[in-house]
Amino acid sequence: MRLATVLVGLSLLAAACGGRREEGAEAERAPERGTEGTAMPSMRMPSMDSLPAVRAYLDSVVRAEPGELAALVAGHRARIEPMLTAMDQDMKAMNMTADAAWHALADSVQADLTAIPGLSGEPLVLRLRAHAGRMRRLLQRHEAMMRM
Repeated sequence: MRLATVLVGLSLLAAACGGRREEGAEAERAPERGTEGTAMPSMRMPSMDSLPAVRAYLDSVVRAEPGELAALVAGHRARIEPMLTAMDQDMKAMNMTADAAWHALADSVQADLTAIPGLSGEPLVLRLRAHAGRMRRLLQRHEAMMRM
């Protein structure tokens, strides 16, 4: 009886100190199954986490009054470039190659980022609104690729 009590106590102690919870063990095994073709590992896509915030920001750019846009210019690049970087990282992580249309659109977005700080008045309004449209199309294309 005493031996059984000791063994039960030791196994409870071992479970409390070093054992894994079943769900944690299962989660750790999931990527292994994914490499065997039975289940896909879940990959965290940084750009997908940022999509709602970037879209909301682009909405605010389009709705902004012309006088308000000048104030947005200073921080605009800092809001858009991390998203562009995250999209590139996601594509590399999934071994995706961008097509010519993607590159053309991304190049246009980069050209916007270069030109916008030097604009004011009506040219700024027009360029930012067109830029927001290009950026939305890029986000839509990226989201569609990530959901494949």
